[in-house]
Amino acid sequence: MRWLRYYWGQIKQAHAKRRKDTSFRAVPFVDAILAATALPPSAYILCLGPRNGKELDVWNRRGYLNVIGLDLLPTRDRRIRWGDMHRMPFPGDTFDCLYASHCFEHAWDFRQVAAEVVRVLKVGGWLFAAFPINFVPSSHDRICFGSVGGFLSDGAFVHTEKVWSRETPSEVSILLRLRNK
Repeated sequence: MRWLRYYWGQIKQAHAKRRKDTSFRAVPFVDAILAATALPPSAYILCLGPRNGKELDVWNRRGYLNVIGLDLLPTRDRRIRWGDMHRMPFPGDTFDCLYASHCFEHAWDFRQVAAEVVRVLKVGGWLFAAFPINFVPSSHDRICFGSVGGFLSDGAFVHTEKVWSRETPSEVSILLRLRNK
């Protein structure tokens, strides 16, 4: 029953933000990823929680066309599949890059989500995560990692190396590379 309440709460919040334009965040994040990686335009990229496709558009405008989204409440954008980050509907070793802007703090079970991320990423693949910090957790924003160290502290991404990170008073962004599984 708790899982159902959690799930319904996430869907209600996603519905409220369906038309939000997140490109103000996505543009600098995608540019930072591309500056730090040798990600070829043929790369397969997964965006978690893109809602309405604005994040996918940012990737597409940079020449990346193999970009799909996964969302609990996707719009009619055919590039976004319905699904849950706790059980991603993709085979293992599918993606060269996983882009997760402001979604990991919503996880019911972050270790399970992290295991799914590692499962669907190819070895050598990139994980970009951005998440808010310095907030009081709620039923929607469930996890306050607090810092880069807090995000990495439970060993969920033990097989990764940190390439770079940025921390502001309200947000952390981090780029990891999957070394092995």
